[in-house]
Amino acid sequence: MQSQIIKEVIAMSYAEEHVRWEGLANNQMRLWNEKEKDGQSSKPHTITRWDKAFITISRAYGARGFRIGQLVATKLNWEIYSKNIVEHIAETAKLRDQIISDFDEKKRLANLSQMIFDPSAYTADKYYRHLVQVILTLADHGRAVILGRGANFITNRNKGLHVRVTASLESRIKRYEEKERVSYRDARKKVVSMDRERADFIRHYFHQDIDDPTQYELVINVEELTNEQVADMIIHALEIKLSEKRPE
Repeated sequence: MQSQIIKEVIAMSYAEEHVRWEGLANNQMRLWNEKEKDGQSSKPHTITRWDKAFITISRAYGARGFRIGQLVATKLNWEIYSKNIVEHIAETAKLRDQIISDFDEKKRLANLSQMIFDPSAYTADKYYRHLVQVILTLADHGRAVILGRGANFITNRNKGLHVRVTASLESRIKRYEEKERVSYRDARKKVVSMDRERADFIRHYFHQDIDDPTQYELVINVEELTNEQVADMIIHALEIKLSEKRPE
């Protein structure tokens, strides 16, 4: 009886998550459509580098990457795409078809000379192919902060800024220990496990080391910095790269 109740609770939680991510994805489609209509009905808008720019953020577990990404997106008035949203779109046929309806596969893959991917996996692995298509489409629309899922290995470095946020293992363990109120041993196990899981994902699909600093324009040790300071550093780095101040 108890096991059945647990199964029902898990099923309900999954259903709620599904509805939530689908709502977010559908909302994004609505925003894109509204922007397109506004552009057609109003005076011509001069497209700047900022309109087509994007930021990818890779993060060590416990390095506050999600909060920092949220803050960057808020400051720039951009959209943020977390791992959960990206994966949900990639795995949901209806949403994926809506998002990538204008995906010119040959053109975009050809233009991504810096993309590091396994051609055989792209052909054979459906999840991998869908993930690449979704991330490329989100980046192509611009004004996006994309968290994780190897986005820096997929997208063109010329248009975006690739960031890695990290901190010492001990500081991340301590943060998790205090936040979740667990023992040091359990906190260490969790942080090390999540770091390994993320590294394995990158190694499996991209044959790269997630901690290789040459894969990013900006690597930040956030240990002694506030979220606000890190967000401002990221935005300033993009200003320098684009040679253009961000629009007010």
